[in-house]
Amino acid sequence: MTIAWHRTEPRDVRPFFETAKAENALDDSGIRLFANDDTLFDTSFDLDEIDFQKLEPIVYINMVAPEIWMPEGLASGDLELVLIARHAFLKRSEVVARHSLSATIPAEIVLEPDLLERLGGGRNLQITLALCLATDRDPVPGTPFVPGHWLARKAFLLRSRTMPALFDLQTRTDEAWKAAGFPAKTFFAVDYAGGIAGEMEDGSSVATVYVHIDAHNKMINSPVGDALQPMLAAEIILTIMLMSFADWKDLDSIDPASPLATLAKQLGNDSPLGLEDLKKLGNDTAKLRALLQDRLSVVRAI
Repeated sequence: MTIAWHRTEPRDVRPFFETAKAENALDDSGIRLFANDDTLFDTSFDLDEIDFQKLEPIVYINMVAPEIWMPEGLASGDLELVLIARHAFLKRSEVVARHSLSATIPAEIVLEPDLLERLGGGRNLQITLALCLATDRDPVPGTPFVPGHWLARKAFLLRSRTMPALFDLQTRTDEAWKAAGFPAKTFFAVDYAGGIAGEMEDGSSVATVYVHIDAHNKMINSPVGDALQPMLAAEIILTIMLMSFADWKDLDSIDPASPLATLAKQLGNDSPLGLEDLKKLGNDTAKLRALLQDRLSVVRAI
């Protein structure tokens, strides 16, 4: 019987304490982004639109020998190496490859062009290499027991310079929109949570964006999505900036680790926008929208 792998943690969580020795088993794995390029060991990459046109990612696996970190009570046959690709905006994820540790582990895993096409062309794509439990086990404190519980992982994030990952996206049906107090056919709405001006934990976001499920499905399953996604992203980011303006309009400087600093960098041209320039845009909705449309290549997409 085949056990289906499923994702169990929506964000980074503390690994099981009985498997702590395995936590760094994948740290030396790397990724090559372009043909004939070097293997890189960073975990986050800011890419321009031209970079995504030539993207050919290959994940290179360098795993510490299992006998060094294998937890007591587990064997190679209980674990598998999994590569997952996830696009948060499209709400899509795919298991690219999975290999039992009892078999030969490949030295590399190629992300094929058709996979990248299904996942936004690689834009704002998270590629996660993980050591996971492959079979159900009786629950024991401190140890994994459900397929998909991870012991170690390394994630590579390919970020578009023009589309910052500020928000978490969720879908709503007609009934869900009405239950939330909105008209049934609302296209999208933004729930700003705060924190744009300060340092945030990995995996967190400053807002939740709700999109009508019918519109979302059409965007990911029809050609109209390629044109509509940049336009929608521009409107979402515009809304977040306007809703958060009170949080940063009186600042004297930008925290370099904040989402606001990322926005300033991505909205700038050769250099990040200054705080005063951002404040002027916060008071001029038309120019802010125009700048976002330019940076997100809305016209080119149409």
